[in-house]
Amino acid sequence: MNFQQCDVDGFRIYAGALDTPHGGYIAAVEVHRVNPPRSAPSMADHAERIFSNDLLSGGHRFAEPELALRHALQIGRQVVRLADAAAD
Repeated sequence: MNFQQCDVDGFRIYAGALDTPHGGYIAAVEVHRVNPPRSAPSMADHAERIFSNDLLSGGHRFAEPELALRHALQIGRQVVRLADAAAD
Protein backbone atom coordinates (compact mmCIF):
# COMPACT_ATOMS: atom_id res chain seq x y z
CA MET A 1 0.00 0.00 0.00
CA ASN A 2 1.11 3.51 -0.79
CA PHE A 3 -0.35 6.62 0.77
CA GLN A 4 -0.03 10.35 0.27
CA GLN A 5 -1.77 13.35 1.79
CA CYS A 6 -2.02 16.99 0.83
CA ASP A 7 -3.81 20.06 2.15
CA VAL A 8 -5.90 22.13 -0.25
CA ASP A 9 -7.90 25.22 0.80
CA GLY A 10 -8.92 24.05 4.27
CA PHE A 11 -9.32 20.41 3.24
CA ARG A 12 -7.01 17.44 3.70
CA ILE A 13 -6.91 14.80 0.98
CA TYR A 14 -5.75 11.29 1.88
CA ALA A 15 -4.94 9.27 -1.25
CA GLY A 16 -4.09 5.61 -1.40
CA ALA A 17 -2.87 3.06 -3.92
CA LEU A 18 -4.03 -0.31 -2.62
CA ASP A 19 -2.48 -3.58 -3.79
CA THR A 20 -4.89 -5.97 -5.48
CA PRO A 21 -4.72 -9.78 -5.25
CA HIS A 22 -4.44 -10.06 -9.05
CA GLY A 23 -1.70 -7.46 -9.46
CA GLY A 24 -1.87 -3.73 -9.89
CA TYR A 25 -3.26 -1.05 -7.62
CA ILE A 26 -6.67 0.48 -7.03
CA ALA A 27 -7.14 4.12 -6.09
CA ALA A 28 -8.76 5.19 -2.82
CA VAL A 29 -9.39 8.65 -1.39
CA GLU A 30 -10.79 10.40 1.69
CA VAL A 31 -11.36 14.14 1.93
CA HIS A 32 -11.69 15.89 5.29
CA ARG A 33 -12.63 19.49 6.01
CA VAL A 34 -9.97 20.60 8.49
CA ASN A 35 -11.03 24.25 8.76
CA PRO A 36 -14.70 24.27 9.76
CA PRO A 37 -17.02 26.98 8.46
CA ARG A 38 -17.10 30.15 10.54
CA SER A 39 -20.60 29.24 11.70
CA ALA A 40 -19.25 26.21 13.59
CA PRO A 41 -16.70 27.50 16.13
CA SER A 42 -17.24 24.51 18.43
CA MET A 43 -15.66 22.30 15.76
CA ALA A 44 -12.31 24.13 15.89
CA ASP A 45 -10.29 20.95 16.53
CA HIS A 46 -12.48 18.62 14.51
CA ALA A 47 -11.86 17.32 11.00
CA GLU A 48 -15.06 16.38 9.19
CA ARG A 49 -14.93 13.62 6.58
CA ILE A 50 -16.87 14.83 3.55
CA PHE A 51 -15.99 12.13 1.01
CA SER A 52 -14.61 8.61 1.05
CA ASN A 53 -14.26 5.99 -1.67
CA ASP A 54 -11.97 2.97 -1.63
CA LEU A 55 -12.94 1.72 -5.10
CA LEU A 56 -12.53 4.74 -7.37
CA SER A 57 -13.39 4.36 -11.05
CA GLY A 58 -15.17 1.08 -10.49
CA GLY A 59 -12.05 -0.62 -9.17
CA HIS A 60 -9.92 0.06 -12.25
CA ARG A 61 -6.47 -1.46 -11.70
CA PHE A 62 -3.47 0.77 -12.31
CA ALA A 63 -0.14 -0.79 -13.27
CA GLU A 64 1.90 1.52 -11.02
CA PRO A 65 1.09 2.90 -7.56
CA GLU A 66 2.01 6.42 -8.69
CA LEU A 67 -0.77 6.33 -11.30
CA ALA A 68 -3.35 5.23 -8.72
CA LEU A 69 -2.18 7.95 -6.30
CA ARG A 70 -2.35 10.61 -9.00
CA HIS A 71 -5.89 9.54 -9.90
CA ALA A 72 -6.98 9.56 -6.25
CA LEU A 73 -5.53 13.04 -5.73
CA GLN A 74 -7.30 14.32 -8.85
CA ILE A 75 -10.63 13.00 -7.54
CA GLY A 76 -9.90 14.52 -4.13
CA ARG A 77 -9.23 17.92 -5.69
CA GLN A 78 -12.50 17.69 -7.64
CA VAL A 79 -14.33 17.01 -4.36
CA VAL A 80 -12.68 20.09 -2.81
CA ARG A 81 -13.74 22.26 -5.77
CA LEU A 82 -17.33 20.98 -5.50
CA ALA A 83 -17.41 21.52 -1.73
CA ASP A 84 -16.09 25.08 -2.16
CA ALA A 85 -18.66 25.79 -4.89
CA ALA A 86 -21.49 24.43 -2.72
CA ALA A 87 -20.41 26.66 0.17
CA ASP A 88 -20.59 29.81 -1.98
